[in-house]
Amino acid sequence: MMMGKDAMARSVRVQPGALGNDGGLDLDSRKRRVVRRGAIGNAASPATQSALADGGTIQRVAKGRHLVTQGDAATALAMLSLGRVRLVRGMSDGRSLSLGYRGAGDVLGEAALGGVTAHRESAIATEDVEALLIPLATVRNLMASDANFAAAIVTTLVERHTDTEERLASMLFRNVEARLCEFLLKAATRWGIPDPRGVLISAPFTHQEMASMIGSTRETVTLTLGDLRRKGVIEIDRRRIVVLDRDALKGRI
Repeated sequence: MMMGKDAMARSVRVQPGALGNDGGLDLDSRKRRVVRRGAIGNAASPATQSALADGGTIQRVAKGRHLVTQGDAATALAMLSLGRVRLVRGMSDGRSLSLGYRGAGDVLGEAALGGVTAHRESAIATEDVEALLIPLATVRNLMASDANFAAAIVTTLVERHTDTEERLASMLFRNVEARLCEFLLKAATRWGIPDPRGVLISAPFTHQEMASMIGSTRETVTLTLGDLRRKGVIEIDRRRIVVLDRDALKGRI
């Protein structure tokens, strides 16, 4: 199952409509909308899209709850429709490692397609989340019959691997300011929306979340953000960051 028993028991408390307006869509239409939300679903043929929707189950999870729990059996691919999750891996010494974020249009649990039998990290909702859970057997069968769908999944796996390598290199060879600037640039690309001042990072990352992602401390991130703000590179608006000067960020990496 995709979630631990405790997390599943709590997630069902989310009331219908609590995660946004469904626009009056019936369940089948909602599932098809989820499939078309991201690149993988859009790469699929109409027949594959229908099969994904028919085989999937809508799961809604409230902010702070687990969509995926580390150690649970990996039996489904999740297509995220609404909200955002933080990936966290618990270490043997009791510490945790932040691995990244997934949001609307992204998939979760794709490592299981390569033979991973249990989730290696937890996915915790940082805001209310809706996802379509599709059994792995269904996904594998469709990959065998739809080359474009299979290619899109492979591309996603390669992109995730490349992102991990780049993050490791950044941790080893860049200072805190460079790592933070790199994080902000990537966040602006993934979560940014146009703003008269520049690009608004719509996801409300906390200073602790950013610190965990770049291997620093909350205090150092706060000081570095303050320095970037004073230099006119960014602006902080109600817990959200506005990138005023992309070139200046790039120049500090």
